[in-house]
Amino acid sequence: MKHRRLPLVLAAVAVLSSSLGFVAASPPAGASSTVHLSYTLWDPHEEVGYKQSIALFEKAHPNISVTITEIPYGSYQTKLQEEFSSGTGPDLFWINTPWLSTWIKDGYMVNLAPYIKKWGLDMSIYYPSLVSLHEYQGAIYGLPKDWDTIAYFVNLNYLKQHNLTLPASWSWNTTNGGSFLKFLQEATIDTSGNNALSPKFNASSIATYGSAMNNSAQTGFENFWQMDGCHIINAAWASTTAFNTPACAATTQFIRDLMYKYHVFAPGSLLGTNGTSPSGQDTALFASGKIAMLQAGDWETTPVSQLVGTKFKIGVEELPAGPDGLWSVFNGLIDGVNPHSPNLSSALMLEEWLGSAASQKIMGEGGYIWPAIKSLDPLFVQAWAKLGIPMQPFLSEAQGNVVDWPNTPGMNQGLTDMASDMGPIWLGAGNLANTTSLLSKAYGDANHDLSAAGA
Repeated sequence: MKHRRLPLVLAAVAVLSSSLGFVAASPPAGASSTVHLSYTLWDPHEEVGYKQSIALFEKAHPNISVTITEIPYGSYQTKLQEEFSSGTGPDLFWINTPWLSTWIKDGYMVNLAPYIKKWGLDMSIYYPSLVSLHEYQGAIYGLPKDWDTIAYFVNLNYLKQHNLTLPASWSWNTTNGGSFLKFLQEATIDTSGNNALSPKFNASSIATYGSAMNNSAQTGFENFWQMDGCHIINAAWASTTAFNTPACAATTQFIRDLMYKYHVFAPGSLLGTNGTSPSGQDTALFASGKIAMLQAGDWETTPVSQLVGTKFKIGVEELPAGPDGLWSVFNGLIDGVNPHSPNLSSALMLEEWLGSAASQKIMGEGGYIWPAIKSLDPLFVQAWAKLGIPMQPFLSEAQGNVVDWPNTPGMNQGLTDMASDMGPIWLGAGNLANTTSLLSKAYGDANHDLSAAGA
């Protein structure tokens, strides 16, 4: 899919270069040699777009050269934290929410508030929740540049083959599962062609499951927890977690039952270690036709579409509403500026550029990100519509009820320990008492992590 989207970006660069009036600035007389900036990220698909954006920045600033380094997400935090602790690290770098507050607390990021004032930047152009997510005690640690929500990628060919129609408005509850469960039962087919509503259904020989859910907060259970009044933390920078409630246990038991009682979610044993899909097992199941729907974030659109290829047509559907309505986890990235950068003024210029409408227009038109500037969001929809994938459901969720991915010191380790402690829930059947006990351990370990990090 990458080779099909690249022309969109190239066209955007050409249009921006002329319409925005960028003129290559010559270094002043007596200026020093080229300034070399380092920019670190973790997504190889978005890197393609950022290379296009930064090429335009370099054209406008010929005395600045930017080197982009991609570090796999699994080792990203550890590697950068080691570099920052030694007083080095990249000039600019991506930040994800679970370690945001820890890096703020440890002094790894420049407070941009005085520079934003100097630039005269109107922060109202961004989604307000993205601004507040990266704000603390009056300081702002990055300009919002993208966002994401969680929805379902759907195998439309499979639905057509089995005469299935997605409910216009579906919902779930922990009592009878609602219209969501009924649809999953209709969509789950055994190797003899019986769906999960049939008395002949063989749960030991399933050809295609309705869907799957990772043992993951962002793409998995936090969405459903929030729809039933359950929260990982009650507010940003909280000192403790908050998921030791009956609602959290009941919702988690419902998820477990979808796997092992109703057999309409793929069992966690098909999703790798502790059901966390560490190597994209859920995407592979979707692409191979083993699940009819994939619950995922919109940043996964490129790898999903590349893996599916021409096997089937992909649709997109909003999550079903829970007892407290429809909610999605909402997250966005910023570029942090290293306070130890030897080229701080140039790094700040790149920061301002990457948060600008000009840069986000390139990224949106190329289908790389949802721009954090609200008015540019239609560009992303249009880019993917040309490739046959309707992305509007992700945008509709962003404009509805959203919950931030949890942000407090120690949260990243907390989420890691939660996934480990909750692994048995994903890997086998169990009753509510067992699920509650496992959640209690996860709650205690996560709180220990927050306390150890100074939350």
